[in-house]
Amino acid sequence: MTIGLLRGVNKSGHKGWTTEKCILCGATLDFLHGYELKNIYYCSKCLSNNIKAYFCAADARKVHYKCPFCHSELKPYY
Repeated sequence: MTIGLLRGVNKSGHKGWTTEKCILCGATLDFLHGYELKNIYYCSKCLSNNIKAYFCAADARKVHYKCPFCHSELKPYY
């Protein structure tokens, strides 16, 4: 048995990924830290007010890339 040879996302100190839900439809969104994800959008104004306002690409398109809660512009998550 070898101990201490963990690599990739299993290595200690790696942030890995996080999972959130779309605020409108409840779809699961996977955030992989350090990589560009083109299908996840967020509202920076709502996030600063501790509201997890993440949107999938379909719902962002439905609301015309404007937050339905505070009417600010949605930004793509990088």
